[in-house]
Amino acid sequence: MTAITKRRHAELAGQALKYVAELLLIEPLSPAFDHKLEQVEALGRSEIAQLSARHAGSLAHVAPPPTGGIARAIAGLRSLAESLEPLRRGNLAGGKKRFGLIPVTPDPKAYFRRYRAAQSEIEAALVALTRERDALIRANVSLEAEQSGLAPSLAALEEHALFAEELALTLVARAEAIATREPMKARKLQSDALHTVQTRLRDLAEARALAQQAVALRQIVIQTNARLIDGIELATATMLLVLRTAIEAARLMAQQELVLDGIASLNRAASNLIAEDEPEDKVDSAEALQSAFAKLYDTLDRLETERAASPARILDPGG
Repeated sequence: MTAITKRRHAELAGQALKYVAELLLIEPLSPAFDHKLEQVEALGRSEIAQLSARHAGSLAHVAPPPTGGIARAIAGLRSLAESLEPLRRGNLAGGKKRFGLIPVTPDPKAYFRRYRAAQSEIEAALVALTRERDALIRANVSLEAEQSGLAPSLAALEEHALFAEELALTLVARAEAIATREPMKARKLQSDALHTVQTRLRDLAEARALAQQAVALRQIVIQTNARLIDGIELATATMLLVLRTAIEAARLMAQQELVLDGIASLNRAASNLIAEDEPEDKVDSAEALQSAFAKLYDTLDRLETERAASPARILDPGG
């Protein structure tokens, strides 16, 4: 929220002086005196109504984002990763024995063929993550637009409150100044007028506090969504790293071209998603592939942690 400048503060103080001067010219027992006080009672009325309408109309957005789709996509990618992990027995790891006696040599070609067979499942999981990310982006765009729409009304309430504070100070000072020569008018200033101003000050303070709480809550939702968006993008990028590393490993270990043209995001991805130091032999390529899977597990774990924590972060910001 933009702070009120000293110049604007001085202008509001001047308006308060002018208002009290006009009030002093009115017969204190006349209807005109009460009519003048109605201007104070109306301070911020339209802004409070606008803020209430905006708040009521957007409560659905100020809530924990639905993350069931993210959870399902994470589970799908994790299941795929576990089935394709190089160190899993039957993939590139040794140790399995036929009939419990004869060691079985891993078959890299058969292992990498499993990537082609899993293309549709991998693509479905990546598409699901992208869909969830896009929904979060749209939610943040909407929330940020609402925040921008609240700013003018909040700024106006701030000015109304400052004007009312200056009015209260001026009324007290003027009542004391005229107490001897115009005791009735002084009493009207200290009772009716000052009471009206103080009541309106409380109303404005309550409205500002509620509006600021709504702004703060929206900001928490925006930040939570942004963290989920970052986590989804990192998980997607890491899965693509796994696939690109697998393509390179297949070339070096199985002398085969692993074509995964069923994964659209892989075809669009930049080549820098793969590590700068590409493996140059079979051992290095297997290690690089296992390292990529380790990164994927870590990324999925962090995304799941963020997803699970998001409702509590929004519903209990101070917790």
